[in-house]
Amino acid sequence: MEWHSSTSSTGLEPRTAGALAYLAGPFSAALLLSVERTSQFVRFHAWQALIALGALGVLAVGCLAFAFFLLVFSPIAFRIMLWVSALLALSWLALWAVCLWHAFRGESWRAPIAGIFAERLARSQSLITNH
Repeated sequence: MEWHSSTSSTGLEPRTAGALAYLAGPFSAALLLSVERTSQFVRFHAWQALIALGALGVLAVGCLAFAFFLLVFSPIAFRIMLWVSALLALSWLALWAVCLWHAFRGESWRAPIAGIFAERLARSQSLITNH
């Protein structure tokens, strides 16, 4: 999937804007989605950062909160959920680094599951703004 557009409505090169979508996770992605109008490449990376990093971050924080809830009932269950939360946080960091790297190189690498939705959203938004 190649969506390289020579321009981005952000005024940045699309590779740079795509990488910036990941810089602060879902927060920078939401900001870029609000200003990007022309580059499907940038919108794809912004949607992917919002969906993939947002979902993984919420899941990690949810597991951490659930771990503390389980502390009332079982120290063993607390430790297990704490490890699950830590693994999810490390997964978030690894996914962030991989996505950032691919965006900076100008590649449209799709994260599992979230990449499919990001691609659809980037394409559908392009159809809306072009008509």
